[in-house]
Amino acid sequence: MSDHLKRILFISSHAPPAIGGPQNMYNLIKDLPVSSYSILTSFYHIDNVSARKGTWLPGEYIFYDSPRATREQTKGGYEHSPVSQWRDRAAKLKIAIRQLPLARAVFGIPVVIGQINQIVREGQKATRDRSIEIMMGFSDYGPAMIGTYLLHRRTKVPYYLFLFDIYKGNNFFFPGGILAVLFEERIFREAQKIVVTNEGTQEFYRARYGDSIADKMVVIYNSVFPEPYLQNQTPPYNPKPPYTILFTGRIYWPQVRSIKNLLRAVEGINDLDIKVKIYAPHPPEYVRSLGIESPKMSLDMAPPTEMPRIQGAADILLLPLSWHTKSPGIINTATPGKLTDYLIAGRPMLIHAPASTHLVAYAKKYGFAMIVDKEDLGALRDGIRRLLLDISLAEKLIKNAKETFFRNHDANKNKKIFRNLFIAND
Repeated sequence: MSDHLKRILFISSHAPPAIGGPQNMYNLIKDLPVSSYSILTSFYHIDNVSARKGTWLPGEYIFYDSPRATREQTKGGYEHSPVSQWRDRAAKLKIAIRQLPLARAVFGIPVVIGQINQIVREGQKATRDRSIEIMMGFSDYGPAMIGTYLLHRRTKVPYYLFLFDIYKGNNFFFPGGILAVLFEERIFREAQKIVVTNEGTQEFYRARYGDSIADKMVVIYNSVFPEPYLQNQTPPYNPKPPYTILFTGRIYWPQVRSIKNLLRAVEGINDLDIKVKIYAPHPPEYVRSLGIESPKMSLDMAPPTEMPRIQGAADILLLPLSWHTKSPGIINTATPGKLTDYLIAGRPMLIHAPASTHLVAYAKKYGFAMIVDKEDLGALRDGIRRLLLDISLAEKLIKNAKETFFRNHDANKNKKIFRNLFIAND
């Protein structure tokens, strides 16, 4: 076996520099040879803030929904360009559609089916013109997953999958859920390999489909590079009022109820001066529409490069997953991407999530977080107090978190596992 890499086409509805799951993509892909891959993704799913301030991969971008567009059109100097204005309109429209069930039903079919057709059309050109040898589709609400499968059927180019979350059983807008039911098993059975981000997801699919699918799953934990955090030189933990509880990342239905619990708990603590800071790439009106607001809360946004400094300045890092959602399978198998940042940030973590989740089991196994695994505001307040006032406990959690990071989540190790998936045989 040589070290020559197959020519790869990565297919994803959301790609770097978008915040969230795409940042894990960035960490795994960024050091691959530029000539070894192209990325087929959506131009309009990259918001203007991420486009200008985020981290782009060095390889070629192909935008299936705007084939003539280039990433240069999204950077400095284009804030008032027609392209930028269209992106802003698209972002506002997506927010409006998410909030209206009827709008989701009306627009869902043309949006999803249209993107699938675009992926297949532009993907056929890409596989032919760039001599693609392997494809990798990244999990989403349907377009990339189904598009990769249909592209394989058209071109006979083999494919891998990368699952950030489970597919069938996710909380997709119409018709995403129906398409997942129809396509998941056939997509999985034809995939050569399936990357998942934790053992809980692998065992979930073993129970669903048996060993034939579970055994071709490769676990690659969500990962970041530790160097920016180590260079940040976060001082030893010594919290002082006003205390800060921090959440960073996108806010969607899996976190909403848990974040609301945290805000209510903090509002009920009167003898400690505690503020909740949220850094999320969302307009304030979107966050308010979710019911996430409090006199003790502030909302801001910052590029990923600023996260080590921002997280290191907090007193508690909040990692929430919610109860009573429409997709318990997602909640029970998730390891949120922000977990990886928190593990290396040098500050204690507060996990507020159901006891049934893989996240809670993982945290208990390695002892890296204060866990409140029931919806009990009193228990939440007790957990917050212990983290702020019991320094020895917080220091132990920080130590265990860093050990867990270097065991499983160091991108310097995980990018090599990822790269080895694409080594060509002589």
